Amino acid sequence: MDNFVITVSRQFGSLGRPIAQKIAHKLNIEYYDRDLIEKAASIMNEDMRTVSPLDESIKLPFANALFPLGLGTGSSHRRLFKVQESLIRECVAKSNCLIVGRCADYILKDYKRRFSVMIYAPLEERIKNSVNELRIPEYEVTDYVKEIDRARDSYHKFFTDEKLDTIKYRDMLIDSSTMSQDEIADCIIEAAKRKLHF
Repeated sequence: MDNFVITVSRQFGSLGRPIAQKIAHKLNIEYYDRDLIEKAASIMNEDMRTVSPLDESIKLPFANALFPLGLGTGSSHRRLFKVQESLIRECVAKSNCLIVGRCADYILKDYKRRFSVMIYAPLEERIKNSVNELRIPEYEVTDYVKEIDRARDSYHKFFTDEKLDTIKYRDMLIDSSTMSQDEIADCIIEAAKRKLHF
C-alpha cells in the first residue's frame, strides 16, 4: 500500500481537533474521528446507548472525551476496539487519510507510511481554550479538564500499555500554544512531507 496516514493524538483543550481538520483540508485527504466508533458499533449491532455516552441519561458536555468507548463493560470495549482497529486499517488501505485519536498511532505503529503527531499545551492554555472555544463554564473547567486528562490516559494505557503523552510511536510532539492553528497545521504538514515524501 502506498497510501499515507497522519495520526493525531491530542490533549483535551489543546485544539488538536480543529488543527487536525485544517491539516486534512489543506491536504485534501479523508478525515476520521469519532465516526469510527459509531461505525464500529453499527458493525457489532450494539445498542448505541451501550457504546455511546450520548444516552439521554447522561447530560455531561464532552461525554465522548470522558468515555472514549462509551459506557459498556471491559469486554465490550475490547470487542469494539478490535472492530475499530480493523476499520482504521481499512481506512488507510482505501486512501490517504488523517485519523484523530483512537490509538491509531499504536495500531499503525508498523505501517511505514505513517506520520504520528501529539498536540499538547500547558494546562493553563488548555483551560483558557476550554472556556473560550469549548464554552465550558469557568467555575468547573479546571476539574473538568483534569478529569478528561485522566480518562484519556486510562483509555490509552488500557489498550497500548502507554500513557497518552508517551513519545513511543510518535514522530512529532508540538505545543499548540506557540503558534496559530494554521501555523501548527502547516508545521505538521511540512514535517509529514519530509518523512513520507508526498
